[in-house]
Amino acid sequence: MRALVLGALGQDGQYLTEQLRADGVDVWGMTRRVREAGPRMLVGDLLDQPSLEAALRACRPNAVFNLAAVTAPGGNWGTPQPPLLAEVTGMGVVRLLEAMLAVVPDARLVHASSSAVREPRRYGLYGAAKVFAHDAVVGYRNRLHCSNAVFYSHTSPRQDPRFLAPRICRSVARGEPLILGDVDSRRDWGSASDYCEALRYIHDAEPGDWMVATGEQHTVRALVIAALAEAGKSWEGAVTINPLLPRVPHEQPGTWRSVRELGWTPKTSFTDMVGEMVRAAK
Repeated sequence: MRALVLGALGQDGQYLTEQLRADGVDVWGMTRRVREAGPRMLVGDLLDQPSLEAALRACRPNAVFNLAAVTAPGGNWGTPQPPLLAEVTGMGVVRLLEAMLAVVPDARLVHASSSAVREPRRYGLYGAAKVFAHDAVVGYRNRLHCSNAVFYSHTSPRQDPRFLAPRICRSVARGEPLILGDVDSRRDWGSASDYCEALRYIHDAEPGDWMVATGEQHTVRALVIAALAEAGKSWEGAVTINPLLPRVPHEQPGTWRSVRELGWTPKTSFTDMVGEMVRAAK
């Protein structure tokens, strides 16, 4: 098996690349930054279809994992958005699908979709772009072997610290002020490493839309309490609630088939996941 991982230097891309290599897979990564290119790391840009075709020709993969996207933590409608978010996260997937048709039409694609497609209006431009990409994968399924991995919230010590879970764990570990809004919002937080293992199961299955989630929801409050417990601290004096801060959307249960049907199960408990993040942030 030869695999190409788009977004290989991000949180999920790092875990997946490590797991594939440990299994003896011939893994290539893709980055849009020339300075990051090197052995087994190709240059390609979701804004540029010819560059995607060139990367595919260079390694001729029979498996493609698209974990690349521009994200916007807390980016609801009316808030500033990262440049080119829709072009990369949405249209970029169409360019990738077209590039695969042109170069490796027999390869299998697993695209990292998101639980944001369940209620895209609550996630701003990111939600809309993810819906577009998800639907594009479904639409190309009559010509390519392509699947959506609908990732629910997942985190690790490697996640961008702008996201809620690593921000909480870092602040608790370092004794920094922690100011939060709605602490009763519920999300299905899982381990990024566990979720990336699910991608292999989806690759091996028939094309479809597969939900990757633990099946257990936890409040923001529960995450903070678990982090404080790991650090040996208490809530009082460590957390300030500001009701004027934007609400964190509840993560709605999905209706897709669960990847558990394929034999995958998460290995890391919620408490262990939070504890690992707090220890790593000290």
